[in-house]
Parts: sequence; C-alpha cells; structure tokens
Amino acid sequence: MSALFQTTIALAAVLLAIWGFAYLLRKLQMGRGGPSNLIQLKAISSLGPREKVALIEVSGQLILVGVAAGQVSHIATLQKTTGTDGAEGETSTPATFNAKSWLDTYLRKNNVK
Repeated sequence: MSALFQTTIALAAVLLAIWGFAYLLRKLQMGRGGPSNLIQLKAISSLGPREKVALIEVSGQLILVGVAAGQVSHIATLQKTTGTDGAEGETSTPATFNAKSWLDTYLRKNNVK
C-alpha cells in the first residue's frame, strides 16, 4: 500500500471518530435535561429601531419584557386567560396579545410620558 493511501485511511478514521464522539455527546446531553420547551416566545412588537417588547411563556406563566440594546427589563407578569369550552377540563387558548396596545394602556395608567 502506498503512503498516500494509508494517510487517507487514517485521516478518515480520525474524522469518523470525532464525528461519532460529537454525536454521542449530543445524545447524552439531550437526556440530561438539554434543550426543552420551557421558554416560548408568544409575541414580539417593535417599539423603535433597537427597542422591542416581548411576551414570553416560562413554565406556563406569561411574562412581558422590554428588550433594548444590551438590556432586558421585566415589565409585568400577566395572568393567562382560560375559560371552559363546554366540556369539563378543556380550556381555551389565550386571546391574541397585542403588546403595543397593552404597553400604551400600561403607560397611560401609570402616567408615564
């Protein structure tokens, strides 16, 4: 066998070993509480070029946050609206949330200009 062929086989074996190790590492991390759906983005509204208001759901709780350059601020924790749809145990999904109108109302109530 030529030296070039042996080098190519050795390189392929090393690359395969690295790929296999990375695959196993990802599988092990997934089993130990890796990525999950505990945090979900429900709505986002732009207030300016670098300012946004976002509604996120964390473990079933709705949280309104303000996002600016290098800063995230808690604005409010909202109650999830649920109602029965006639059948016991069934609940309706929350109404569509309009972050801009909620923020306007919030600022008006608190006399913020």
